[in-house]
Amino acid sequence: MTVRFRPARPATLIAVLASALAAAALDPGWLHAQSRPTERHDRSTAAGRLMGFYSDAVAFSPAGTPRSYQPWTVEAGVEASYVPRLSAAQRTAGLDKPEATNLAPVFPRPRAVLALPYRLTVEGSWVPPLRVFGVTANLLGVAVAWRGARVGAVDVVPRLSALTGRVRGPITCNEETAGRSIDLRVYYDAVCYGRDSDDYFSPRHLTGEVVATGAVGRTLRPYAGVGLRRERVRFDIGVIRPDGVRDPEHPVLVTTATRAFLTGGLTWLAGPRAVTSGEVYYAPGSLVTVRLAAALRVHQ
Repeated sequence: MTVRFRPARPATLIAVLASALAAAALDPGWLHAQSRPTERHDRSTAAGRLMGFYSDAVAFSPAGTPRSYQPWTVEAGVEASYVPRLSAAQRTAGLDKPEATNLAPVFPRPRAVLALPYRLTVEGSWVPPLRVFGVTANLLGVAVAWRGARVGAVDVVPRLSALTGRVRGPITCNEETAGRSIDLRVYYDAVCYGRDSDDYFSPRHLTGEVVATGAVGRTLRPYAGVGLRRERVRFDIGVIRPDGVRDPEHPVLVTTATRAFLTGGLTWLAGPRAVTSGEVYYAPGSLVTVRLAAALRVHQ
């Protein structure tokens, strides 16, 4: 799995779903952050590429072939996405030092699907704010798909999804990584006041995609998809002063982009109620990762 970064220089149903996304998007630090400097980056900068990489890593992709269900069927499961490690050069968003972003090697996400009439399905996911690998994520994803078009033996499924929330962790200032060199220790003691930072990474996604799927035998369902995502990503640098207040001298980084991506995978109908899936997710110039998912039909 490769990430082609170059080191750079410095630095109704829809209404209900929309309401849920808006509620999850509320950020207590947002108003306070407005008085601080804001830096805007695109994908041509090191900071923009780094934020874009992790935005791709948490994207709410299908993680399995879209399937037909009887209306009001419920399926619940979990997905695990591999998060590739980045080199020091790839994690350097400016001239000072690499960021401590290699915290979580795997991104777990619970998922559920509700089948509706007219071959519609609603997918939902909430990553609760539990600390895992030194990171606390609070992310909400929703998607609506329609399995109503067919070309020969292939179902063509349009899917619309959205994701919002934030990921919190000691990325700018991290005592564990500060011990790896004298320069990092000096930075941690002088710039970080000898304290771990309280950084917030906040992705906002709106995605449209088309997934094609068919059947191989009775139990295998391969699929492939192409999509386009509009995203806005904020990274709030949370250096904490000795008095416990966020240092206002550090900026809020913002990037917006429209990103194309590809997905492909295979779903195995392991039993009358159980399914497992494997997916490759590819964002050109940013990320290639593998996602594994397992689900159980809990109501039919």
